[in-house]
Amino acid sequence: MPNGYAGKLLFVNLSTGETRVEAPDEGLYRDFIGGYGLGARVLYTHMRPGVDPLGPENMLGLVTGVLTGTPATMGVRFQAVGKSPLTGGWGDANAGGHFGPHLKFAGYDAVFFSGAAEKPVYLFIDSGKAELRDASDLWGADIYETEATLKSRHGANTRIACIGPAGEKQALIACIVNEKGASAGRSGLGAVMGSKRLKAVAVRGNLGFPIADRNRALRLRQEHIAQLQQATMEGEPFWESMHKYGTSSGTAKIALNGDTPIKNFGGIGIIDYPDPGTVSGDGAIANQVRDETCWQCPLACEGILGPGTGKYKYQAGSRRPEYETQAAFGGYLLNNDGEVVAKANDICNRAGLDTISAGTAVAFAIECFENGILSLEDTDGIELRWGSGPAIVALTEKIARREGLGEVLADGVKRAAERIGRGAEKFAVHIGGQELGMHDPKFQPELEQAAGARYLVDATPGRHTQGFGRRGLKGHIVNSSGLCGFGYFVGEPEKSIADFISAVTGWERSWEELCVCAERIMAVRQAFNSREGINQRRDWPVHPRIVGIPPQAEGPLQGVTIDMDAQVEHHMKELGWDPETCKPTKEKLLELGLDDLARDLWP
Repeated sequence: MPNGYAGKLLFVNLSTGETRVEAPDEGLYRDFIGGYGLGARVLYTHMRPGVDPLGPENMLGLVTGVLTGTPATMGVRFQAVGKSPLTGGWGDANAGGHFGPHLKFAGYDAVFFSGAAEKPVYLFIDSGKAELRDASDLWGADIYETEATLKSRHGANTRIACIGPAGEKQALIACIVNEKGASAGRSGLGAVMGSKRLKAVAVRGNLGFPIADRNRALRLRQEHIAQLQQATMEGEPFWESMHKYGTSSGTAKIALNGDTPIKNFGGIGIIDYPDPGTVSGDGAIANQVRDETCWQCPLACEGILGPGTGKYKYQAGSRRPEYETQAAFGGYLLNNDGEVVAKANDICNRAGLDTISAGTAVAFAIECFENGILSLEDTDGIELRWGSGPAIVALTEKIARREGLGEVLADGVKRAAERIGRGAEKFAVHIGGQELGMHDPKFQPELEQAAGARYLVDATPGRHTQGFGRRGLKGHIVNSSGLCGFGYFVGEPEKSIADFISAVTGWERSWEELCVCAERIMAVRQAFNSREGINQRRDWPVHPRIVGIPPQAEGPLQGVTIDMDAQVEHHMKELGWDPETCKPTKEKLLELGLDDLARDLWP
């Protein structure tokens, strides 16, 4: 098997119960690195276009990267991949925690599911042996209950990726969760898992996989950690700040400087939300009882809360909210009560809901209520107002249960607006059916930044963790390698990543070579959409608030309007893609060795 990999892919047909193992050619690993790179290549090859995202022919993959479970700093991540029920195109979602490394230790680089089980099941992988087991007793259990039951059944060292009631009920904003809150949150892939009646994947094992030069990798790890400990980010000590606060350290600051979208993309931080209150910083960690870390991560940037002591009770063991959740249930809703954010986060983590989409759905409902589109009868008596903690918590609970108005909102704001009608689409902020990450692209309007283009023409729209054009190549390398991006913002990340991959695989890979892999990964993800008939520029209208139409009259983003067309065309031409069709050109596909894609897209 190639160094750095388990060398095996597991395929599970849930309709028949059949499992089979493939040992890919080394070229697949070299060309696509791992993670959603490998996942995109496999799904493009094994799936035909036009399948129902919630039907048995859709495939769902959980895929590790080449550096997952290795000495590489923060080599902890896995990706979920599949056809997104939110967008109808390519879907992927990224999660840390412990599941990714332990899937690899259990003997597989990835597991891919097709079909649908007749009754609820879970997959148990024990040191290379895979078995489907009855999950009828787990159906209806929340994330915490599911993890506890499977750990008691299979041992404390078992690691679990599972869905909660939201995924079971196929809420299109459902996610896949491990470690009670490390969530593969975007693209609605929890609903795909629910449609297959697959409750969980539990993995256990200590099977090794070869690493070409472990001593070199360990030395690089120590050097990289030392760099991170000396680094600063926006004038603050990176290591100390991230360890103490996680991503919540800057929540208050960027709520005021224009980076955080406010009031459903319709507000201005310093005017509408001048006091972020207890949502971030010391307020966010006030009830924290211990640190938490992903697998062998030296930073330990996560936190676990004690029991809720105020009016919004939650059990001990809840995850401390991080930036995206703080923004989605904070400034986006004009809420400055950190206790409300913690409670909403706990609801979502237990149910298995994407907090970004859930917060956006609440904001959409508030605007509809305030504009007379929704009545008290529609909301079951909840008076939906900006900043109302009781209303935010009550509606989030309804979304988690698919109850009342929550039944409508649980499929995201695009479908909610279609079902409600009466002009509700005016307040549904999304691209292609996917709610946007909590970063306003108008904060970086420059052509070179492509902050708006990344939301529109990345294969997974609305994704704040992606860049677009050649600026986005590093992100695809990081994600496909199984790295956490927070370790690769500062210092010399390109050199560190290339060195780690070289040490682990024994293939001396330059950054330039890895960038070619990233181009290949971008092309396959995009080809998946093109084969589905999706042209983002034609099919995914951009809500005017996203680009600044009309521009804000005050505040840090005063007068800013993004020229989305200019951004898209500039960066597509830079990549060698056709800006009219959004397809990689035939010449580019052939250059990348993707001859079958060239035949499919340019017959």
